Amino acid sequence: MSVRSEARRHRDELGGVVAEYWDKPTPMTIGIFVAVWLLFSGLTLINPGETILLAVAPTVAFAILLAVALLYVGNERLLVCERGLVIGSFAPGLRSYVLRYDQIVPGSVVPVTGARRYARETGPGGSAQSTVRRNAWTRQGVHLVGPSPKTARRHRARFAALQDPPARSVDGRWVWFAGAGSTPPEQVTAQIARAAAAAGAVQLAQATAAAPVRELTGNPADASRQLPGFPAVPDLRGREVRQ
Repeated sequence: MSVRSEARRHRDELGGVVAEYWDKPTPMTIGIFVAVWLLFSGLTLINPGETILLAVAPTVAFAILLAVALLYVGNERLLVCERGLVIGSFAPGLRSYVLRYDQIVPGSVVPVTGARRYARETGPGGSAQSTVRRNAWTRQGVHLVGPSPKTARRHRARFAALQDPPARSVDGRWVWFAGAGSTPPEQVTAQIARAAAAAGAVQLAQATAAAPVRELTGNPADASRQLPGFPAVPDLRGREVRQ
């Protein structure tokens, strides 16, 4: 779904879009996809088909498959709207998530760098979840605590619910993470603070504006300190890691 159509769909609830942040694939990621395509294409040429069409067809098929894969994994965005956030994939056929400012816990919105260490620091369930919107190339983003993915979906989902995590925050809510692309995450949270203040969410706005950047270390002992609302992470022996 395009950004324009998604924004139009939620306009009555969230108002207009104030800012858009796209967690684009890096040039290195695109290069890896191209390298895989060249490898697969080269392998098919070792024993090509009897005709030019049969020889070229696998190469074209690989190109289409890899392009579609890149389209679906590389369309994660964060929209800051007048009265809330839209988080998730904007690839065709997929729907994003809606979080109003009154559903977000004040003090939980913080800018994060070192996002490649996110899964290592947060332990099991640190990736491949509907509320954790990050890819292998994601370096920075925004952490927050808010509503359940079921509440935020705004539509019925048959398969998306399979990736819904349990409530994980210390107050029984859900931990969210959205990549910020190339934009410094503190600029993203500053924009969220301004929009929240204009919408009347004063407490959320003040806490978000004052939140310093958190550089993730990858150490589970630091998770509850660096990510507001995050519980103590158990170590490999099942004991809580405390500071």
